[in-house]
Amino acid sequence: MIASAPGKVVLWGEYAVLTGAPAGVMAVNRYAHVHLEPRHQDWLFSSAGFLTPGLRKAGTDFSGEPAAGVAELVLQSWDYQAMPVPFGLHSDTAAFYLHGNTKLGIGSSAALCTATYRALAELLNRPVNLAEAIAMHRAFQASKGSGLDVAASWYGGVIRFQDGEAQPQHWPEDLHWQVMFTGASASTTTQVASFSHWLREHDPAPVKHLAQCSATLCTAPGNLHAWHAYVAALAELDQTAGLNIYTEPHNRLARLASDLDLVYKPCGAGGGDIGIALGTDPEALQRFASTANAQHFLPLDMEIAAHGVRLSPLFPG
Repeated sequence: MIASAPGKVVLWGEYAVLTGAPAGVMAVNRYAHVHLEPRHQDWLFSSAGFLTPGLRKAGTDFSGEPAAGVAELVLQSWDYQAMPVPFGLHSDTAAFYLHGNTKLGIGSSAALCTATYRALAELLNRPVNLAEAIAMHRAFQASKGSGLDVAASWYGGVIRFQDGEAQPQHWPEDLHWQVMFTGASASTTTQVASFSHWLREHDPAPVKHLAQCSATLCTAPGNLHAWHAYVAALAELDQTAGLNIYTEPHNRLARLASDLDLVYKPCGAGGGDIGIALGTDPEALQRFASTANAQHFLPLDMEIAAHGVRLSPLFPG
């Protein structure tokens, strides 16, 4: 079988979601694929995108083997003895990388974990649920993150995520968007760890303000004033906590957007990766993308993923 799961773009709620605030997340049509098929004698693991050395094993001891990746983690939580036969697993996250080695920052690990979990559960005839998928990914990420990226991969579309639960989020038809890659990858786990350290020792007022702005966008995602207020609150948190969310590339993109009466913000943990420009004028967004591209930023051609994780036969028919 093949399991496929989409990537994600965080629209609002980054950092605040870690304190229980709601977040808006968009699943996008860049997919992680996991090909799973039975084998007669040995186990075989390979990957594209997140490249690891291929692994062939006669037994089921995959401990510490990078190529086994998420499959090892999932199977550790279950029981190797339950496997009816050895299997071959090929994971493909190439759509989440630029030129094969530069991570775009649209949730490759969450999509891969979700697809792997779903495929292995089908093979073992196990029930599946979002909470377990989030727990698997948190273990893979050393217990960092809220789970919103897994939820986006699980459900697809645009969702409202809070405290491990998700529900559909209305997205206005007249609110247009363009995702941009800054040219530099960032480490989400490092950014989140810095935020957690700061939060333990400082006044959480900037986070509470960001949480209030997040809640407002959940009820009025088409209100550009609410977007501007959220962006200002995110910048305030960045300056107060010293998180480096707004790198110089993000600041340059923000200035370009402002000149065209658009809103721009980094997505997710920031520090690089991607940002999103939003507005009601699609022509202004096209000018923004063209100007940014001329300055060596990369507009990403993406659409909202209509569906979350899915299974299909490896050999249809």
